[in-house]
Amino acid sequence: MKPDQESLPLLQRLHERVFADPEVRAVLDAGFAQLALELESRLEPPHATCTVPIALFTGAGQDLMAAASEDPVTGGRHDQVRLCRLFLLRRGARMAVPERHLNSVQRLVSYRGNGRICQGVPGGGSMELRARAICSPGAKGSVRNDVARAASSGLARHWDIVPAGVWHYPEADGGEDWATVTFHSAAEGEIVDELCNEG
Repeated sequence: MKPDQESLPLLQRLHERVFADPEVRAVLDAGFAQLALELESRLEPPHATCTVPIALFTGAGQDLMAAASEDPVTGGRHDQVRLCRLFLLRRGARMAVPERHLNSVQRLVSYRGNGRICQGVPGGGSMELRARAICSPGAKGSVRNDVARAASSGLARHWDIVPAGVWHYPEADGGEDWATVTFHSAAEGEIVDELCNEG
């Protein structure tokens, strides 16, 4: 779903860490390079994923999870950021089946390339998902003033939010592999991922 006004302060902080912090960029670029090698070594599935340390997103001794107790925007359990995953999807491909994260809100930013998140509605099934295009900062068709301080309207072009328990799948444009950074409200050892088995 398109980010709303309430979600923008947290997304702005994450956006700045992802795109403006050289240390974070170096780790993300290295992770995506590894995922590209993994994709080159096989045809299926058309995606690869890995986890990066959530500690990367610690700033001034206070991480985004700890900020939840002080910031009304991140005050709820589902508004915390406790897991970061990189996801690389082969150009022109889509994830084979929809998935959902039963106990985690997913916040996703387009890091490189463009694509669509096809998403259902809370309580809905996996068969009627609507597509929403998101693009990377600086990508053709995106408005780019300053990557690190994107305007609120710009953030909505680069970010998507999937509520807990909602079916979704990514679909990459044909120009290049689509690299996304996803943030989850559930931690690595707690998140419950489910793939759709309807068919």
